[in-house]
Amino acid sequence: MELELCKETYSCYEALPPLIETREQSAETIIPDYCPDIARIVEGSGCLFVRSREIADGRVSVSGSLRVTLLYIADASGGLRSFSYTLPVEETLDGRLREGCTEAGVNGCVSALEVRALNPRKIMTRAAVELTLTPYCAAQLTTCGDVAQRAEHGIETLCETREISIIKALRSKDFVFSDDLVLSSSKEPAAELLRESVSARTTECRLIGGKVILKGVVCVNILYLSEVGNLCSAAAELPFSQIIEGLEDADEDTSAEADLRLTGAELRIDGESGSARTISAKIFLHAFVALRQRCSVRCVTDLYSTSCELSPQMQTLELCGGVETVTQEQSVREQIETGVEVSSVLCAEVHFGGISLVQEESAANVRCTALIRVIYLDEGGAPLMVERRVEVASRIAVPAGCTASVRGVSACEISAAAVADGIEVRFPAVFMLECISQQRCACLCALKAEPRQESEGRRPSLVLRAKGAEERLWDLAKLYRTTIADILAANELSAEADVPSGEMLLIPCRR
Repeated sequence: MELELCKETYSCYEALPPLIETREQSAETIIPDYCPDIARIVEGSGCLFVRSREIADGRVSVSGSLRVTLLYIADASGGLRSFSYTLPVEETLDGRLREGCTEAGVNGCVSALEVRALNPRKIMTRAAVELTLTPYCAAQLTTCGDVAQRAEHGIETLCETREISIIKALRSKDFVFSDDLVLSSSKEPAAELLRESVSARTTECRLIGGKVILKGVVCVNILYLSEVGNLCSAAAELPFSQIIEGLEDADEDTSAEADLRLTGAELRIDGESGSARTISAKIFLHAFVALRQRCSVRCVTDLYSTSCELSPQMQTLELCGGVETVTQEQSVREQIETGVEVSSVLCAEVHFGGISLVQEESAANVRCTALIRVIYLDEGGAPLMVERRVEVASRIAVPAGCTASVRGVSACEISAAAVADGIEVRFPAVFMLECISQQRCACLCALKAEPRQESEGRRPSLVLRAKGAEERLWDLAKLYRTTIADILAANELSAEADVPSGEMLLIPCRR
């Protein structure tokens, strides 16, 4: 007969391995009529905006745009000019999602960008965009902690209690924030924005009263022309905070982690001509938040009956024991030869790609490619750009029993200065790892009981036996169809810890 089990079911989400797709495209663009002809291209830079993703029938569609800014020397005036244009980004991953996937986190980066002039009025752009999609499937974790008719059928159970972490809920929100980048008194007032770079990162994510409090910074770097035509640069970190509705029943065992992506950015100069020291920034962001809850689960890992024949069905549960974020900085110092004398450095950027991780027993070896790009002025005041790809490696300690994956790599506080024969660039590469402890646990999932067929021979009612070094009282009780309580009582012991090592035990047997 089928026995009733005492089960607990937890509704949760399962995070699947990330899907990485690289989209390469090329396009020809005509220079607008209001722009002068191109004499020489200084640099082409790109900013990726991933605006939407849709999931249906095992297919995910991602859409956005790549905004490219071209810096060039004008043919007629010889001055530095810029203009921006947009390339659409559309990608469909068909048939690569597991059935039941309803949510996904999306991040993207520009892994390569090349702009060259076909003629003074036309340019060719080649770009490679890398999209990383983390799918989530709705799931149910079911555990069995007891058998309803245990006493009636003489069933003894061995149970384990595990502390686990489950993804309880997913939340996402599009939001906009505005702030100002104010030029210091040592900077010349701005007349025209030539180039801008925007990125965002999370600094804090926590749950208070069922609401997610998200804090972060948007890093803004600009290159501009002053009123007198000088090239100038400025940078700032703009802090923001946002409230996202979380879980009404969230408690102190619930935590939150968030990923950010840019969906748009608008920068403009505020102020009167000749005194404009304020750059107004309007930033569009999307936050994707996973809410994790710690809980205790109880599993029947072994059982037997003193009176019945049992037919148990076991399953192996893959449990997440916990998630820990590990951050480590790796100092990078690189000298880039320019071939000309550098009079001043205007701006420097670092972009990361090609990230790989090889995990050992207690550490992870992480490698990635850093693209360093610097815009500078030569001794004659002409703007030039130099770039170099370097490999950055770091060995990061990983908590015991955890599987590590890279959540992100970023560069903070980039400094670049002119030195003999080139430019020296210094920055800390900040590696962020997500370390997940995985547990495997056997758990009862179905059980049948039938009357025991007694053997013709008589079984002894008492056995004299010593407990082996690797044996538990549970093993002896199961072998002789008795209980731990009966063995302890027969030997006048109060607990298993009192069992003397290597000495004989009286073991009462069920006939």
